[in-house]
Amino acid sequence: MKKIALATLLVASLFGADHVINQKGKTFIPHEVTVKVGDTLTFLNSDPFAHNTYTDDEANEFDIGMQASGTKKTVTIKAPGQFSVECAIHPNMLLEVTAK
Repeated sequence: MKKIALATLLVASLFGADHVINQKGKTFIPHEVTVKVGDTLTFLNSDPFAHNTYTDDEANEFDIGMQASGTKKTVTIKAPGQFSVECAIHPNMLLEVTAK
């Protein structure tokens, strides 16, 4: 049992962790997340309409494009720092990311 737990920790440290960010009610849930470089953010659209999630942070820039209801899209954190993630369609949606 200890070998399985150790192997799981080793795999997580090599490949990073996945953090699921739900998009529901025109908001990101959670509103704040702390991650490590190499971790991923998986955006799950639980709203009945599309979102367009992006950040213009130079070190971690991404734009996942139009994301249909019920779909997931994943991005990888590339550099440490603090940045905001927004929705191009719903400007009040805001996620604060701290990457270590």
